[in-house]
Amino acid sequence: MLTHRKSLTYFLFLTHLLFTAGANASARTDAVAKGNNKIPWRIESKARAFMANLTNGGFEVSRGYFKLWDKEDCDYAYAHIGMCGNNPAAPYVIATVPPWKDEFVDPAFANTWSQSKDGFNDIYRLDPHEAIVIMGQLPPPGAFFSEQTWIFSRQGAYDPKNPRYQDVTNSRLHDFTSVFFKQLSQNRALTFASLSNPNNNVVIEKQSGASYGQMRYFVITPDKHMDQAVRNMLADLAIPAQEIFTEAIPSDMKVGLSEASDDFTTFIRYAHPDDGGQPGTPSYAWRTNPPLVVLRIREKAPQQAPETYPPVAYENRTAVDEHNLKEDLSSLMAAVSRKWGQPCTNTDCSDRAENFIDLQRDPIWMVGSLCLSFMENCIGDNWDATYHIHPPLPIDNDEIYAVAGTLGTKTGNATYVSLGMNQIPMIKGVLDISDKELEGSANEYSTEVNNTDKLYLYYVSRNCSGLEQLTKGRCLELSMIPQGSRVAFVQRNYIKPGTQRGPDSALILPPMAVKLQRP
Repeated sequence: MLTHRKSLTYFLFLTHLLFTAGANASARTDAVAKGNNKIPWRIESKARAFMANLTNGGFEVSRGYFKLWDKEDCDYAYAHIGMCGNNPAAPYVIATVPPWKDEFVDPAFANTWSQSKDGFNDIYRLDPHEAIVIMGQLPPPGAFFSEQTWIFSRQGAYDPKNPRYQDVTNSRLHDFTSVFFKQLSQNRALTFASLSNPNNNVVIEKQSGASYGQMRYFVITPDKHMDQAVRNMLADLAIPAQEIFTEAIPSDMKVGLSEASDDFTTFIRYAHPDDGGQPGTPSYAWRTNPPLVVLRIREKAPQQAPETYPPVAYENRTAVDEHNLKEDLSSLMAAVSRKWGQPCTNTDCSDRAENFIDLQRDPIWMVGSLCLSFMENCIGDNWDATYHIHPPLPIDNDEIYAVAGTLGTKTGNATYVSLGMNQIPMIKGVLDISDKELEGSANEYSTEVNNTDKLYLYYVSRNCSGLEQLTKGRCLELSMIPQGSRVAFVQRNYIKPGTQRGPDSALILPPMAVKLQRP
């Protein structure tokens, strides 16, 4: 492998030529640099010098761009794969790259999430001697940031006779069977499964001392040699090693450029900016025109076989056990039902209220490596969060739902909490309620329920008018969901404080929902 460093004199001379002549590493790179993300010169100049260094060192280099993927793009995704699966709290920034000349491109699924510019795809295959490099400035402070790659699909088909399939079909999750087990074509299954412990803001800060607003570098590769080569080239630009983060593509992936190979997709998550994220704010400017460069790099003439990474070993997760709050949560549901004149029969309100389902435990086990072993769709799982879902509920007949749960930011289990509303069957995240809005929402019942400071209570309906007194204004209207659709509630707890991953979902008390009649 060509990992030698250039002499400083030659490097400066080459950089001077690049800057003065406006040359790029390739004609394709030149077109892309002018036509997509408007990158600040302090980043662009470093990217061009890096590309020149790589090209002179015997590597092919092509350049992509980033596009924003928001709920408005769900119709496009749904038309392509029959689901959306977005998080309403975090519009994603997606790496969109040109294919290699010898890379198989599936015309049906090369652009799944939204329309891309001609010659670019948001789904890609990986050469065994390839690295994808993301470099640039991270966004302003927010609740969460991460860079993560998933396997998007795999050749083959799920087995409807598999016990896992039967378990889901026979559970309260049966409405999602066609989502969790989905064929893109006769011989290719949607997997959308995680490959690693993501590089998030906590990981970045722990290694480099800071995250938000900083220049950082990410290397996505199946080959340790390529990782080292990229790091050597970045070192030539005086980039400290602690500012570089590698996302290893594990050896159990079917890496290659053929039709039979696995394909991948890379997202950047950025949730709940501190400045609110509205137009005119720095975070809005970052999202709509991220100051990030994405490059595809591979050896022209590999000198040795790739050195692969082992299969992913997910980090252990911990949590503060919340089950001691179970009686309090049930008491809250019972108190709400009494206030509405629709009391529960059982003291724990189990005759009326239903628990959410933990998606990271039986029967679904929505964890990348486990999903993949069953050709199950993991819907973009993330080890940085827990997922609890309530199966789809109707909202067309003036239904009102009281949703209550433990607030992870108060129990010590979350840096931020999102209670999301998902339009079914699209699985389109239309709205979310953050922990800041949920905090204190159950305190109205503090005289009859213990620990309300650690609980939340919110109401959901298509029409909240006339409910102000009963809901204290904490009613979320879902008028944007079309008639005939249903809603599924999803609670996400992100990053247990003091760790760099989400809490152990087994120790999180599932939220509850109860259906109420309009008085």
